[in-house]
Amino acid sequence: MEASTSLARADGRTPNQLRPLFGDAGALTRADGSARWRQDRTEVLVAVHGPCEVRRNRERVDGAYVEVLVRPRAGLPGPPERELEQLLGATLRAAIITSLHPRTAISIVVQVIADDGALLSAALNGATLALLHAAIPMRGPAVGCTIALLPSGAALLDPTADEERDAAAVVTLGYLLRDLQGLGAERQLLLSHARGAVGEARFDACRAAAQRAGAAVVAFLREAMVPRTAPLQALDEMEGLADALAEGR
Repeated sequence: MEASTSLARADGRTPNQLRPLFGDAGALTRADGSARWRQDRTEVLVAVHGPCEVRRNRERVDGAYVEVLVRPRAGLPGPPERELEQLLGATLRAAIITSLHPRTAISIVVQVIADDGALLSAALNGATLALLHAAIPMRGPAVGCTIALLPSGAALLDPTADEERDAAAVVTLGYLLRDLQGLGAERQLLLSHARGAVGEARFDACRAAAQRAGAAVVAFLREAMVPRTAPLQALDEMEGLADALAEGR
């Protein structure tokens, strides 16, 4: 995936540059964990409830029942929200250590405040920050990145809505990133979603770009959690992960 660093974008970014990130852990007071997450003009508000009592028909003896609900900016949820719920649910269930809370439920509610592109990755990043704030045990931070592939062959990291509309394909990848206690960084692909045709070579390049961007998001999550009460082990693991990723181990 070749992307010229001289390609002009409407907001002045280079092709491989993320938009400004904002994360506020604990943005809500009536939730066990919450976060306001913004990637420039794409913004979500996430609330986490649980572990709490679960309805009998959803009870699991081997772990917690995890549900994701997505609320649109206005009106009732429709097919786009249902798709987001399925993608986020599958990704977060793989990241959460559900076996530590059997016969309970963990509910993650994502309220879309504004959508200016890369909504799926922004929602995943916001949900991870909210889960960390709720002290829900996770195998590692799950972070997402969206890449727009233009007909010209250029690739744009963290695209805006206009850039997505002009793209031949839009790829969103979600990774579980964690430090293996001095043995290097683990990068486990949890989410792969594409709109449009993507060849194998371009997909491999998207994966490499998403992993690099994910390292930056993990570092930002660590900073966003510093002012809040959080499990020290989770913060230590994230710090070690950021260091390992920066060193390319």
